[in-house]
Amino acid sequence: MQQEQSGLVQNLYYYIQQRVTVDWTGDPGMAVLLSLVTCGIYGLYILYKLMERRDLHLQRMANVAGTSIALLQEKAAAAGKSELIASELGGLQMVQREMYEQSRERGAVLWLVLGILTGICVLIGYYLISEDMAKHDHLEAQYFSLMSSALEKMGLAGQASQASPTIPERSAVLYLVLSIVLCCFFGIYWMYVLVDDGNRHLEAQVPWEDFIYSALAGA
Repeated sequence: MQQEQSGLVQNLYYYIQQRVTVDWTGDPGMAVLLSLVTCGIYGLYILYKLMERRDLHLQRMANVAGTSIALLQEKAAAAGKSELIASELGGLQMVQREMYEQSRERGAVLWLVLGILTGICVLIGYYLISEDMAKHDHLEAQYFSLMSSALEKMGLAGQASQASPTIPERSAVLYLVLSIVLCCFFGIYWMYVLVDDGNRHLEAQVPWEDFIYSALAGA
């Protein structure tokens, strides 16, 4: 049992440290400026990076969630506290399934090629990224909140905290329509928003990941 927990701790550390190379952040203002200067060519690169970030981040966080939940289950079983955190575990397992289901790759290269072929595919790509990241943001908040509650009940952390979604509520459909009606000028703003919202999401979750790792690995 101890060896299994040690292996899970190592895996959790690996997936969390992946954020250094996987979770891309960019300067939204520079993305807009260079896209305008290059008549949209740089914007195709940004589409590629946004879709790649979406794919890699969702896969990474699905692995973080799956590994941390397995480690929590083992610690609860070893301490005889499985019933104590049964409600949290049930919620975590539901969130985990949704995160794994959503983590299917959309393909950054595919969307880059489609964007080169036709501009409307750039906007469709923005739409998919916007919808996917908004859903993921809510799932992550649920995961962090449930994990915090379970760790508090287990005595592995202090008072439970409630995580909140970090990406503002936006209508991807409205953004898509405005981008088409305004001849893609609104699409430039949409690109800025996608880069910036993603940056904020990634920055906000760093302390949560570190908190969960410290609580599970330090026990």
